[in-house]
Amino acid sequence: MKPCGDPWTASGMKDYNKPHEAPVRAFLTRIVKDPKNHAKFLNMLSMLEHMGSRKIMLSQMNKPEEMDQDTLQHLAEEARHAYFFKRHAERINGGEMKGWVDENTMTRVPALMYFGRMDAGISKQVGNDAAYGWVSLIIELRACWLYGIYNEVVEEADVHLPLKGLLAEEDHHLAEMFEMCGENTDQLQGLSQFETDLFVKLWTAIEAAYPQSLDNAKAA
Repeated sequence: MKPCGDPWTASGMKDYNKPHEAPVRAFLTRIVKDPKNHAKFLNMLSMLEHMGSRKIMLSQMNKPEEMDQDTLQHLAEEARHAYFFKRHAERINGGEMKGWVDENTMTRVPALMYFGRMDAGISKQVGNDAAYGWVSLIIELRACWLYGIYNEVVEEADVHLPLKGLLAEEDHHLAEMFEMCGENTDQLQGLSQFETDLFVKLWTAIEAAYPQSLDNAKAA
């Protein structure tokens, strides 16, 4: 049975995140004006996308009979998104940013903890067999939400970062995962709230790494 409605209404995600939209937008508006820190933020996104692609690969390793074109395409596109963010991080940085280390990745450890806790928490609730679909669905909701705001900010700031194609792919992934898992709206809403709490902790760490006072000091 296909789920009714759309993933945003079914999950309640936009409602849960309404209080966080303005602070996220304000931070992104500041960070895109600072190339060095913008590059570190992009490198963090690259790391998270890489973790997502690795999650898909590992979750399907023991299910060779279930590996189909859609899953392989999803895996390939998430890996390409990691490359996309890495490439633009290095372009904006004006030099190589090898790997993902503290020196070149904004809030590397909190970002790792965010993904790890989300993956473990969702897997515990839904079981390992169903984890691929549910973790992917929740990640796609977050990616579409965050990248949508990010795209608006870079366009308003006239910063070259072509996010529209990536957003279209994430939106397609979201539709696929919603069709796979979205029938259970109670579980979807609970997992979306769980992820939102983790995201707020991550974003608090991100804002602490680049406080408003840094902007004020540069302007002085």
